[in-house]
Amino acid sequence: MKNTAFWILISVSLLSLAGSGEPVTLVDFAGHSVTVDAPIKSVVSLAGGASEIICALDGGESLVGCSSNSDYPPYLETVTNVGKNSYSPDVELILELDPDLVVADTMISEDDKNTLEEEGIPVLEEKFIDPTRTVTVMNNLGQALGKEERAQELISFIENYQDLIEERTSSLLPMETPTVFFEWYGTPYHTVSSAGSYHNFITFAGGINAASDLGNESNSYPDVSPEWVVEIDPDIILQSEPSTRAYTEEDLAKLRQDIISRPELQSVKAVKDGRVCVISGKITTGIRAIVGELYLAKWLHPQLFEDIDPEAVHQDLIERFYSLELEGAYACPNSS
Repeated sequence: MKNTAFWILISVSLLSLAGSGEPVTLVDFAGHSVTVDAPIKSVVSLAGGASEIICALDGGESLVGCSSNSDYPPYLETVTNVGKNSYSPDVELILELDPDLVVADTMISEDDKNTLEEEGIPVLEEKFIDPTRTVTVMNNLGQALGKEERAQELISFIENYQDLIEERTSSLLPMETPTVFFEWYGTPYHTVSSAGSYHNFITFAGGINAASDLGNESNSYPDVSPEWVVEIDPDIILQSEPSTRAYTEEDLAKLRQDIISRPELQSVKAVKDGRVCVISGKITTGIRAIVGELYLAKWLHPQLFEDIDPEAVHQDLIERFYSLELEGAYACPNSS
């Protein structure tokens, strides 16, 4: 009887050890060290970009909650909604779910972050509209989820195209680098300074952000006047929008035409040359940001990227990591 009790105790101890994780320390975008016991079993994502990465790594098995702006892959509709985004999370619900980790973007407030951390829930604060940082996020989440091999497969796919963009744009002279005026969809002349995420999106693809010197850390998306745009006379106008909206080719073509038709912009080089581009926010953040970068690189430097078909890369990406077919429209003009 004593022997039986002894072996039961040993078995329970071994099971306990088998279920315990190995501490892994991750450094997030804010420079904070976040320690979790890997592999973690449950995650709440407050950013669409983070949700896409998690689903690519483990099929969404670890997701117990996600934000309403997490809309890809489609099965995220079945995951508990924990608020609109990082800026407005349902903190009480997250505390009830008691995840091993919360992944947020830089919109999360210090108060919400502190509340979660005081209750023992670590928060990884990340940036998802930044090609090089996105790779770091994939690596971090791969370690946290115990999916390092899958993460490396994904990273290799993306880095191959990042390297291609860098290689082809690295030797451009200033006169060969187009000036880009970025505009947020729905708010004419609401642009981005060097403090905003879209600045990196533009510069990585080999462009110059026309508004880089405007704004500050607390106002990274300043407003400008039509007269300012005329004076800057950008080579390209790029419009993007929140990543939750789905588009058809006709929708994007109309948005592009609306910009081209503005009376106050008729003298601008980008309008006269037809170099006005509209891109879905779905491919400017997270895993699919590399697709957006390829579209932008091709718009900026058509001769350098003549052999690249961003739509085909997009299809390949989602087939490999989500087993899905490409639907909808994401860019206009479509540079396939």
